[in-house]
Amino acid sequence: MIVLVTDSTAYISAAEAAALGVMVLPMTYSVDAQAPVNERYVDDNGDFERLIRENPTTLRTSQVSFVRFQSAFEELRAAGHQILCMTISSRLSGTYGNAFNAARELPGDGIRVVDSLSTGGGLTLLLREARRMIASGMNLADTAEAINAMRHRVQITFSVDDMEPLRRSGRLGSVKLSVSTILNIRPMLRCVNGSIQSYAVVRGQNEQLRALIKAVPPEATNVIIQHFAAEERAEKLAAYFRERGRKAEIRHIGPVLGIHLGAGSIALAWIDPE
Repeated sequence: MIVLVTDSTAYISAAEAAALGVMVLPMTYSVDAQAPVNERYVDDNGDFERLIRENPTTLRTSQVSFVRFQSAFEELRAAGHQILCMTISSRLSGTYGNAFNAARELPGDGIRVVDSLSTGGGLTLLLREARRMIASGMNLADTAEAINAMRHRVQITFSVDDMEPLRRSGRLGSVKLSVSTILNIRPMLRCVNGSIQSYAVVRGQNEQLRALIKAVPPEATNVIIQHFAAEERAEKLAAYFRERGRKAEIRHIGPVLGIHLGAGSIALAWIDPE
């Protein structure tokens, strides 16, 4: 059996993980010098929104460690499984490097590690595609190769209400630091080859929603909408796509990405047609 392994920023539920045959390894987060907390399944993270709101400058996140990957890979290999591991973009976290190095330490040829160049809904979509390929009879090597090719078609566009969390995170890439929420201006951002880039600024929530919608090509029939404390906007986006016969899922952003994006962040993820 081929087991999928990923990190918790895929933000899938326990039920979805079971259905897809996915082992989810936790990122961690902490306040000041307190003991780190494991990020859990998306429906089991407690009241992290309050924690982020009350501690905006003292929260820290940590990647999935080499040791966690090593332990998981050894456990799965001992049970006779092959492993396809897909992680958050290597340009956003050291998680991929830890997974790659852990796999390299194990003998044999039963593990493939893929840098998704994505996270959140983009990573979820790739996990689903990988399971579909495996269910159709594809072997481990061919599935990994196909996912490596497909990851460049996975698109994420997003916007935040406050640039400060991203500034503190150091993950802005080529985003201009001068962009702010002064005068109700909101940056439009996207994940390009695994890095965050800015492509526009808009004023107000209505323009923000229009820009998000405009970014999605009409051929994309399955859209994941993710948000952190932006439920009303997420519902408006979902209604727009559903009214036009397109599938739209609303999913929550969890603690680790929420710390870096801040309250009011909202994202769309889809796979471009070939």
